Amino acid sequence: MKNSDALSVGDLAPALKSRLSGRVSIVGLGNIIRGDDGLGPKLIEMLKGRQVKAHLFDCGTAPENYIFPILSTSCDTVVLIDAADIGTEPGGIKIFSLDEISTVSFSTHNPSPRLFTDLLKTGKDNINIFVISVQPKDTSLGAPMSKEVLQGLEALAGAFSEAING
Repeated sequence: MKNSDALSVGDLAPALKSRLSGRVSIVGLGNIIRGDDGLGPKLIEMLKGRQVKAHLFDCGTAPENYIFPILSTSCDTVVLIDAADIGTEPGGIKIFSLDEISTVSFSTHNPSPRLFTDLLKTGKDNINIFVISVQPKDTSLGAPMSKEVLQGLEALAGAFSEAING
């Protein structure tokens, strides 16, 4: 997949369905006071409203604080949702394997989500983990979430609902 190629809305649900297995935990990452960077927590809020059959975690900017709660769900799949510069138009969505995330520029996380995923794998080595990134438009302090990112999140929430709830 080229860096400029985002998933189309129609490809989201099938792409998710092919990667999800067993019990699922969805982890929203991001800083809600930095505009589009808060898209992970915003998606978790949207999914709660849709009653998606998955464990939902709003981890904000401190995902390491949620390692034990996530592992205690006995989940088989963990999906991380985060804003990142993925080289698409704002609101564009891409799915990354763990091997690919070292090439992605995450906006507010230092260290990268890779450390978090390594810790999850230490707790359960056969866990299926992947990352869904959405291209932000504005991550400045106090900015509202952009309409492009909100549209991308609506499409993603619908795709999760379809892929998990059927």
